[in-house]
Amino acid sequence: MGAFAERVTRRFRLDPAEIAYLEKLEGRPVPVRRGQTIVEEGDPADRAFVLTSGWVLSGTRFPDGSNQIRRLHFPGDLLAMPSVPMRHHAEDLEAVSDALVAPFPKAVLGELFGMPRLAAIMYMFAQAERITAGDRLASIGHNCAKKRLAFLLVDILHRLRSADTSVTNSYYMHLTREQMAHVIGVTPVHASRTWTALLAEGMVRCEGRMVTIVDERQLARRGYYFDRDGDFDFDWLSGVEDESERRRAAGTAPDPSGKRAPTPRVLT
Repeated sequence: MGAFAERVTRRFRLDPAEIAYLEKLEGRPVPVRRGQTIVEEGDPADRAFVLTSGWVLSGTRFPDGSNQIRRLHFPGDLLAMPSVPMRHHAEDLEAVSDALVAPFPKAVLGELFGMPRLAAIMYMFAQAERITAGDRLASIGHNCAKKRLAFLLVDILHRLRSADTSVTNSYYMHLTREQMAHVIGVTPVHASRTWTALLAEGMVRCEGRMVTIVDERQLARRGYYFDRDGDFDFDWLSGVEDESERRRAAGTAPDPSGKRAPTPRVLT
């Protein structure tokens, strides 16, 4: 099962048609090298991607040659989704590490509307991403540099765990010091000093590029980090489930199993 399908099925029970659709999205991964541009702002927005392994950043390049990182992406993320309504890509996508990305024509997303329940689940993931992007913006606008860095380190850990249950409290840091500075909105020199100060407090340990979160709870408190992943509300999906069943009964939605799929819920 692919990274995005795995991420979804860890939270919801899906029927065979829904799983097959998600696997189709990431069925043809292609390798990209660290630093390689996947798409540039202004390119025709005729496709989106699933990130199946590695790290990717989305960003904006300015006329003076400078750039700003908008968001980091990790395995199981969908890439270029903000550009789906547009004719042209609204941001650059660049590989932060060697990675695998699976492109798919954005027209394939139209099939979601034949699967109302899966469309609702995808909507939930999109809104969750919107909320976490707002959390990051609030952190940059309100917090000092040390709190911004604490937020970033915990956010990376939680998002890596979201798609990979083997992640514990350590990960390989693919970001350069300059990229970290861009993400938290400070100069590279300030980022370096902030990193040293945070390490001295003992909540984080670093050996080479391997980052270990020693005290995750305290670091999250320091960065005012909120774990949104466990706050999904599933109750409102009951009406969508009824609509999916109605479509199956009317023969307008596929159901390879011939059985009603369980209502989406958190898996335990």
